[in-house]
Amino acid sequence: MTRLIGDGLENPANARALIAAAEMFSVRCGFRDGRGLPLGLSTVDTAELLGAPLVAVDNAPGAESVYRAAPVRGAASVVVGNERRGIRPDLLRAATRTVQIPMPGRGVNTLNVATAAAVALYYLLGAAGRRVVRGPRPESQRPGVLLAAPGDHVEAGSSLRSAAAFGWPSVAVEDRDKVWFGTPRPVRAEGRAAARSHRNPLRVVPAPGGPDPAYTRIVVCSPGADGPPVHRADLTGAGTLLVIPDTGWEPPPGAEFARVDAPGAAGRYRFVTGIVLAEAARQLGPRPTGAAPRPPRRGLSYGSGLVLDAPADADVVEPWELLRY
Repeated sequence: MTRLIGDGLENPANARALIAAAEMFSVRCGFRDGRGLPLGLSTVDTAELLGAPLVAVDNAPGAESVYRAAPVRGAASVVVGNERRGIRPDLLRAATRTVQIPMPGRGVNTLNVATAAAVALYYLLGAAGRRVVRGPRPESQRPGVLLAAPGDHVEAGSSLRSAAAFGWPSVAVEDRDKVWFGTPRPVRAEGRAAARSHRNPLRVVPAPGGPDPAYTRIVVCSPGADGPPVHRADLTGAGTLLVIPDTGWEPPPGAEFARVDAPGAAGRYRFVTGIVLAEAARQLGPRPTGAAPRPPRRGLSYGSGLVLDAPADADVVEPWELLRY
């Protein structure tokens, strides 16, 4: 049976979130080296790990895109690494495969470790029959995103971090529970830390009235939605708004639906958001590499910006007269 392994994690909150990500996909979760983590976590030793197939989730050189990776079969271990240093070299060298989650974002280009694990498991454990990539000019087809009624400030912050990492310049938040706007300072600090706001260029826009009527198509993405899995639904297009609701949010009439197809996705808001945005980014396709070519320079051109507006009793001097001096 597939299992999820955290290698050298240091943050107890991330360890708990990693367990939640494993539960979302009904796989076991273990930790290699649990120093600094709560007692009672399931740990595995290095020899045990090296004796079975390893799939490393790391942006190491030569790593394959997780979107193109073959599904995991049998008793493989999917390994994610330390929050700052990633997977340690001995496991990277021993990995059967190394996959990465493409991050087109600027400023923030990494996910929370547990969100990265959830996204990787979504593609490595199935997500078959995916829609084709749009290809050229992906930015012209990038949909809007509305986080609808998030119930927790850290979940909202981590979701906003994911949006920035997957290339969104702005996200709207319908904040009826006041977890993001107008919150007390300690709550605000925790949420902004989860969002990596100190280097996150994302623009967060309040949406008190719900979806912007300027959008012509609304796709509600959630666990248990009455629609196709998100990887088979069209999540892109100009005029499209992706709505990712938490709880207690009523979709507008005429909305389409797409399902986050994972057994335990309900209540895992940051993971659901990460999967939806990853899939939308996959469908958009990669940004073109390199800078856009500049148009050829035509040389300098000039225009007259002078207007002769002298009083009636003044002497008007023509330019040719000035040239005599």
